[in-house]
Amino acid sequence: MTFEPEGGAAPATAVPGPGWFPDPADPTIDRWWDGYGWTPHTRTAFTPVDQAAYAPAHAPARPRRRRGRVGALVTLAVILTGVLVAGRASDAGLLPEWANVGRTAALALSPTTEPVAPTVDYPVYGSTELVRYLESAMIAQQETIDVTYWDRELGGPAIEDALLEAVTQNPYAFVKGWAFWDTATGAELRPVYTYDTDEADRRRSLTATAVQLGLNASGATGASSDGEKVRRIHDYLVALGEYDYEAYDAINRGEDSAVVARSQEAYGLLVEGTAVCNGYAQAFLAMAEEAGLDAVQVTGSDLAGTTGGDHAWNKVLVDGEWLLVDVTWDDPSTNPRTSHDYLMLADGDPRLITRITDNDWIVDAHLGDYSS
Repeated sequence: MTFEPEGGAAPATAVPGPGWFPDPADPTIDRWWDGYGWTPHTRTAFTPVDQAAYAPAHAPARPRRRRGRVGALVTLAVILTGVLVAGRASDAGLLPEWANVGRTAALALSPTTEPVAPTVDYPVYGSTELVRYLESAMIAQQETIDVTYWDRELGGPAIEDALLEAVTQNPYAFVKGWAFWDTATGAELRPVYTYDTDEADRRRSLTATAVQLGLNASGATGASSDGEKVRRIHDYLVALGEYDYEAYDAINRGEDSAVVARSQEAYGLLVEGTAVCNGYAQAFLAMAEEAGLDAVQVTGSDLAGTTGGDHAWNKVLVDGEWLLVDVTWDDPSTNPRTSHDYLMLADGDPRLITRITDNDWIVDAHLGDYSS
């Protein structure tokens, strides 16, 4: 796109002010250009709109859904993830020259040093500095999280990859979605939190207290080996919890409710005594890490049985080997077999032949670090 300079001189490439322009990736729509980058606002091409009256300063969060983990043989419908705004097309060379100039100008204003994460009273477990930064900011329930430095250094897809790990691996972050914004001076995330600050703080505090009580009650605190710690935490959670069939039914109805949210949390199992598989895995993760073990939550699916589907479980480092622990499938309320069938299994165990691991639970660079 070219713009005539004043005085009738020859056409020159310039960065225009805010306005509607043809979307570079889809000529059937117009997209709002804010003077620095593309925004999520679109309209059907050639629809008359008073541009002066409509200069959006804000856009609605548009988190896209992804399949979550709701326990053995269950499908979760409501864990949301972030969305990258259309301005990212500039990185792929799809925008006109003036759009790339605007993007470059915005990035030139971005900070040159890594931002400092807020101090929080709860642990962060991320595999990278970016993940730990995001976990801390989300535990602090920051309304906006500055990711300009990371956007410039790594790019938007890497930030989304880190976000997926952050929401999977931290039992104290209550986040169900986010919007990713390009701004005049950089980039920021705007999380969609499950609870307001007071309720989130209440759940975090009760979860942390329940973790300590559970470690003492289970005997894991005084266990003489990592393997014994794992067994005691596993057995404690199996005895403590009941599978949340109320949430199971709500999920199958497609509900996004308080019951469904609770079922995904360590809080659900540790405090209220019921959860689906994501809650079981979060509870094991919280207790294992507090006991000094190196553990992660893993997501994927298991095709066993007639209703197999999305699932969540754990891996824990024992004597230098990453071993699988599936508390949900060892709970008598979901599995009539003995309670240690899925305790500390190596990857090649025949019981895992129907199990598939996805790529959402840890950043891509570290997916290969947890094989046994």
